[in-house]
Amino acid sequence: MIYISIYVRLYVHFFIIRTMKILIYMFYLFAIIDASPAPTIGPDKFCMMPYWSVYITNQMQNPFIVHPQSADDDLGNRTVASRAYTHWSFCLNILLKTRYYAHFYWNSKTAFFDVYNYGLGESYCTNGKEFTREQRCYWMVTEDGFYVTRHPEQFPEGGPTKLHDWS
Repeated sequence: MIYISIYVRLYVHFFIIRTMKILIYMFYLFAIIDASPAPTIGPDKFCMMPYWSVYITNQMQNPFIVHPQSADDDLGNRTVASRAYTHWSFCLNILLKTRYYAHFYWNSKTAFFDVYNYGLGESYCTNGKEFTREQRCYWMVTEDGFYVTRHPEQFPEGGPTKLHDWS
């Protein structure tokens, strides 16, 4: 009877130690992956979730400046020429709280809004394949405002939704 009790205690002891090691490893892994959503995704970056790419396309005759950033990454001012685009990619935060916002400057007009957050991505940008490695969100900038779509080839008819105006 004493031997069984000792074996049970040893088994429980080793089970708890093994479980703690697994939990510590998982916490460490999530902390590393979630610590900094990278502004670009390369062969050395691993995302637990599908990663996102945001494209901002200039549909106007004149260039404009966009300054995208998140709580972790300031991507700086980017001048987007006529009929050109800028883009960046990032890992989605494990808690789905990733947010990128941008300041836009064109002539004397400005705008400021979220260009990516989880709700925006789910509503306007997902391709319907939840486990696709890359998800994309396309913004079209025009003289009359800002349009978002998941299918840029359908612009200007049949796809984009106008979400913001210049001020």
